[in-house]
Amino acid sequence: MNNNHIVIICVLTFFLTLQSIPTLKAQEYDVYSGLGAIPSAQTWYICSKQETNYINYEMKVVETDQQPTPNFGINVVGNHPIQFPNILGLLTYATNYTGIQLFIDPKAKFSIFWSDLSCFDFPALDCSREKNPPFVGNAIICLGISNPQDYEVKFVLSISFVYGMLPPSLPIVPPKQTNTSSNIPSISKSTPTNEIPENPPFFYTNNGISNIISNINIIGLLLIIIIILLSNIFIGYN
Repeated sequence: MNNNHIVIICVLTFFLTLQSIPTLKAQEYDVYSGLGAIPSAQTWYICSKQETNYINYEMKVVETDQQPTPNFGINVVGNHPIQFPNILGLLTYATNYTGIQLFIDPKAKFSIFWSDLSCFDFPALDCSREKNPPFVGNAIICLGISNPQDYEVKFVLSISFVYGMLPPSLPIVPPKQTNTSSNIPSISKSTPTNEIPENPPFFYTNNGISNIISNINIIGLLLIIIIILLSNIFIGYN
């Protein structure tokens, strides 16, 4: 292989590396923390800015007069959540972009989510979940939080979509100023489960579409190497 081919390979490698830099910079900012509020029977959700294979979050219900953090997540009417009489708290659903669109569609008959990354079996006053090890493939990952109560519920949330970067500490908010005391039961947590959802997201298994997407860069690099080798053979014949 002559010096020209070595230079070509070095240049192509440089551009492939350079192409990944914006992704790394974008991942740095895919970590969020703030105060949210969900009206009765509505849903709040947040999604990763880009495809990822990781989610780590901590949610806690709070009673405060403080206003919600601006531009923190999205509130929608969504599907009316199931009612849980005498159980305080919120429901969390970790899913992909397709799943969250079904989840917030009032006309949808079903949704898809990861049961082991969600507090969905009954409302919880706090919920912490992490996907570790990360998924094999990448996709847009979302977290939906539903309010099954008949009154507005506020919560603090810290969430990271970047593997290796922990969520920040939960925001500290001042307690609600009131003369009446509310009877809040002891903190309840959803029991984690490893059961695969009936309709899992398309990238849940090892042979999902996301694995094909995540291998595009590798395939492209292999094609470049093959083209260089073929050109070298062609030049050798000439």
